[in-house]
Amino acid sequence: MPLKLAIVPHRDPACTVVTLDGELDATTRAKTGQALDGLLAQGCDRVILDVAGLRFCDSGGVWLLLDLRQRVAASGGWVRLAGAEGFLRRLLALTRLDTAFALDPDVAASIAAVAGGAPGSPRDSRS
Repeated sequence: MPLKLAIVPHRDPACTVVTLDGELDATTRAKTGQALDGLLAQGCDRVILDVAGLRFCDSGGVWLLLDLRQRVAASGGWVRLAGAEGFLRRLLALTRLDTAFALDPDVAASIAAVAGGAPGSPRDSRS
């Protein structure tokens, strides 16, 4: 069975950009979690998730995003979501998780916000 999700990490001096392209569901969640665990083990605690190419995300995928946010926050880091539009933006708003993550229109806006000293998430006190 072909993988339905591509995970592409890119290290930037100020953060790590992870592109999620495809579907984040029960069949891809474990692999996605392992990839994110690997980045965290390398000390990546400032993460921009590029979700513009995410075509589907089930409740387990949402929990994975929340777990990532909690884990990086515990080490003083943050998670920003770039390109959350359509179904994902509606899902985040419906569950009120749009207040848990900093949401940017695209990766360039996320990187600019970080470079400008913006906090990684609405509840992050780090600048």
